[in-house]
Amino acid sequence: MISGIDPLTATAADLQATLTSNSVTSRQLVKLYLDRIGRYDGYFRAVIVTAPEDLLDKAATRLDGERTNGHIRGPLHGIPILIKLVAAGAIIIGKANLSVCANLKSDLISLTFEDLIMPTADGLLFVARRNPHTFGEVFNAGGSSSGSAVAVAAGLSPISIGTETMGSLIMPSDRSALYTIKPTLKIISQEGLIPVTYEADSAGPMTKSVLDLANLLDILVDPSKTSVPEGGYRSAVTGKWGDIRIGVVEPADWLFPTKIVKYEQQASDQMLREWELAYEKLRTVAKTVKPVKLLSLEEATLGGTKNIWTAFASTFKDSLEDYLGSIDNSKVRTLEDLIKFNEEHAEQELPPSADNQAGFIRALHAKMPDDEYRELIDFARDRCGKNGIDKVLEENEVDIIIGPGDGPMINIAGTAGYPSATLPLGYLDFNGRPFGLQILAKAHQEALLIEAQSAWEATFAKRQPPPLSEIIKLGEAIESSNS
Repeated sequence: MISGIDPLTATAADLQATLTSNSVTSRQLVKLYLDRIGRYDGYFRAVIVTAPEDLLDKAATRLDGERTNGHIRGPLHGIPILIKLVAAGAIIIGKANLSVCANLKSDLISLTFEDLIMPTADGLLFVARRNPHTFGEVFNAGGSSSGSAVAVAAGLSPISIGTETMGSLIMPSDRSALYTIKPTLKIISQEGLIPVTYEADSAGPMTKSVLDLANLLDILVDPSKTSVPEGGYRSAVTGKWGDIRIGVVEPADWLFPTKIVKYEQQASDQMLREWELAYEKLRTVAKTVKPVKLLSLEEATLGGTKNIWTAFASTFKDSLEDYLGSIDNSKVRTLEDLIKFNEEHAEQELPPSADNQAGFIRALHAKMPDDEYRELIDFARDRCGKNGIDKVLEENEVDIIIGPGDGPMINIAGTAGYPSATLPLGYLDFNGRPFGLQILAKAHQEALLIEAQSAWEATFAKRQPPPLSEIIKLGEAIESSNS
């Protein structure tokens, strides 16, 4: 531990301040976070692999030298991070864990309250199932960007990058009391992402503070693809609600249905109660807070007959194979190769909680004519965008829509290709797991979402770090008693 730095609470901005004051070097920070990964990640499984320590030391030494010579690349200069951002001066210490192909591989086997949409394991390598906040027998951190969220919450990295097709940034961030934004589709380059579909995939920041989120977004977003505010997204971190007009949905309408979630009355009652209390508090600080009604998933898909995932499945094989073809040393080149590999390594790749690859097999045989594909995508975009989110905002004269964070609202924004963001709120008495709310807005309104997040951060209780030692001790005791 470096004096004055608590990795459970330290933000990238905090670390940058200590670097600027010459209280610490980037070499020391890299060592700090590598040591924490070595100490804790055997339990959390949040990190797939770390970079060679000698290469990290060389990179940190170079960046320390630049700092000594007065050259600072930006707010992430010399800051360790999991994945991306070399040109900005960040030091990539490793790759975060995730569910295989954003949970596309398997049909669900069994679900608990904590599992929600995805099983606790989707191949033994690719899962970070232990939430550092959660005590008891269920540990799921949500996904698919579970490792990115767990790493930041557990202090294994000050910031991280995750990816989302539909909910994979919002869900794990909500469960880890983190701030994230799933940005407007394609304003962040999709290059290098293992694709589910280029019609929805996006990278996004996962952080403990809104300032860190804004600084990351300033680096990730291509300004030629959107309108970035003068002064960057950082300028939207005002800590004030200003003239933001808020629409709120009825929380009970936006819980995951019991057919895919084991119902826990104590947890559900607490979330519903605290969401309503949050709405009441917003009414005391915001210009406008009014109830609004957003179209349901049933309405968005015309009863399931116009489901955008049907279109996604029809292009997955070709997109995946294009990606695999770009990797020089990959022994897996086709979706058929991947399915065969999983069959041959079933003990590791097809564990009991995800013992099938039905999603892959469906995608292998999925066919859709180009005109039918385009018609379905355009219908879904219009239904959830112009005639969904836009319509609600305009008819109710509000700027943003707020609703439950870990619920099916993720599908409305994701289908529209619109941005969404998280608002950490509380912790379940049931098992300690964080929960919060999410915000939706029109396309290219990232600055507005950041302004609302920063106002939220200034209005509500500060997020709490997990009681790491107690959680690990209890988890290991439970696992020992079950073995």
